[in-house]
Amino acid sequence: MRPFKYEQQDLNDYNIPFYSRIGLLSVRFSEIESLVSHIIEKLINSDSDMISYLLIENNVLDKNLTILQQINNQRYFEEEKISKIISEIKQLKNIRNLFIHGVWSDVENKDGKAYMSVANHKWVKQETPKWSNGKWLSRYSSTKLTLKNLDSNIKQADKILVDLKKIWEVLDEEGENAFI
Repeated sequence: MRPFKYEQQDLNDYNIPFYSRIGLLSVRFSEIESLVSHIIEKLINSDSDMISYLLIENNVLDKNLTILQQINNQRYFEEEKISKIISEIKQLKNIRNLFIHGVWSDVENKDGKAYMSVANHKWVKQETPKWSNGKWLSRYSSTKLTLKNLDSNIKQADKILVDLKKIWEVLDEEGENAFI
């Protein structure tokens, strides 16, 4: 795969459905990350919302998922539900990273199916491509996504959001009493 094209494609009727879904999924991921942070802040149960926020403000999603699990192991609040949500978020995390950090191709059509490819430009361990420092490495691995794939990812993110919002509402309404 050539990593970059010289010409950029303009928005058109063919690629707008893809870009709108990519944008919507990016928004959903931002909401998920925000809710995870807010839930952690509630579970910290500090006497100051600002202190709770400061403890996690610069964390990446992975770190916050670990913290959420660790704190909740002490709070015993909706343990199974939160563990399940964390697992679901981790399943979507790789695609989320591709969405945010990947390089997208133009819409392509093969065998009557439209798709976009998103390339990961990080060096990753592979079975075959290049040999470097004792490891097989590859760059520019890509994933093809159809509108159906994108819709499925959006539905997964929406489900996670609904579950997180329910947890947030209980914690916000009941406060400290939610996990005593």
